[in-house]
Amino acid sequence: MSPAVRPKGNGANGEGQRACWRCGSPIHWPIVRLVGHRAFCGEFCAITWLADEAARTAWTRTTLEMAGGDRGPSRPLKLHVARLAARLAQARLDRRLHAGPRSNTLPWLWLPTRQGATVLLIALLALGVAGGPSTETRAMVPAVQPVPPPAARSLADAPRPEAASPAPEAKALEAPATPRMPVAPSRPAVPPPRPRPLPRQTAADITRGNTAVRQVAFTFDGGDQANVAYEILDILQARGIRSTVFLTGQFIRMYPEVVRRLVADGHEVGNHMDTHPHLTTYAESRRQQTLPRVNREFVLGQLQRTSEAFRALTGQAMAPYWRAPYGEHNAEIRGWAAEAGFRHIFWTRGAGAAEDLDTRDWVADRSSRIYRSREEIAARILEFGRGRAEGLNGGIVLMHLNTNRKTDRPHESLPEILKTLAGRGYRIVTISDLLAATEAPEEPLQAQPTGEARRDQ
Repeated sequence: MSPAVRPKGNGANGEGQRACWRCGSPIHWPIVRLVGHRAFCGEFCAITWLADEAARTAWTRTTLEMAGGDRGPSRPLKLHVARLAARLAQARLDRRLHAGPRSNTLPWLWLPTRQGATVLLIALLALGVAGGPSTETRAMVPAVQPVPPPAARSLADAPRPEAASPAPEAKALEAPATPRMPVAPSRPAVPPPRPRPLPRQTAADITRGNTAVRQVAFTFDGGDQANVAYEILDILQARGIRSTVFLTGQFIRMYPEVVRRLVADGHEVGNHMDTHPHLTTYAESRRQQTLPRVNREFVLGQLQRTSEAFRALTGQAMAPYWRAPYGEHNAEIRGWAAEAGFRHIFWTRGAGAAEDLDTRDWVADRSSRIYRSREEIAARILEFGRGRAEGLNGGIVLMHLNTNRKTDRPHESLPEILKTLAGRGYRIVTISDLLAATEAPEEPLQAQPTGEARRDQ
């Protein structure tokens, strides 16, 4: 995580003008974004700062969870505070992404304390004393688009339809106040239509490989924890297995040694986005509708920052695959990701709603209806497709590099699962190998039992 660039002095630049908390650019009050008592020059800096805060608090929580030395009476309290701070930081970021369409013209305020309310009141008074535009006039002044930092500028490879040349507006702000004739405020501009998704074949949702080939891909997601990563890597290394792992940018920055080990062992690393954000309304409505603040620039930025973090650490490019956080995606989002060269990899679903290869290994609450014991997870993988000719062929299994369980940990069943599958003639492969067999089908292994014949094994 790159630390935020703090402005000089007490939130001001060298000329005494209020400066952005993140990049130090001058603040233009008609388009200011406030997060608590911090002022940002525009939307990009505000969201990026919130994302950095989410990553920083997640790192603090993880270090406390993995600390082995400090077992004093204060540790539970510290851990509780760290977990609460991490949840709040992520919730603030998620809430910002849920903002409505008018957030492009109105400041976004988060005032949890009396101090924050005082700062807002002082800011409003300062606007009145400085002779800033009135509420009616502000609606008539075109918003000045702030110049993003160099890292952000590379994301906007195409001009945005609503962007305007900043020179006339900047002159209007710097010119001395002069009497103006009243002008009726214009109607709000209709937001530009989103770009159409790419053709279906390039924005496809890949859920399975070739069902005629006895191959299975075990995939592992890494969000912001890695407490069983080395145990999983040791299990795979002992059997000479290479897998595909989907990592967030947070994970890459927080666990560089784990990432280096992944590369050294020959595993394939795909993209899990930078901050593991929500992308659709599925968590609220069970419908995969793109969230209002998730657009092409956001998706490309999340993917690009993760790719850049991986290349900076390993000197290699990521595999051209990505997996949506929380399984939230649709054709529009996959189309934007396809522009960056990433194909979406989901997991395999079976004949019914209850049959799939999502192990749910992240569920730690035994009272949850979707909790599965270690034995149940192993059985769901080994029994998948029983009674059908294709069986488990081409299956994509989802697991994670962390667990919140202290006992009954799913990854501890991996050695037995892998041994059983090898005895049935299955090869454990990466996503690239799985798709290669799909695009250039091989002849099925006739000598191996399939379907009903496997019941006795």
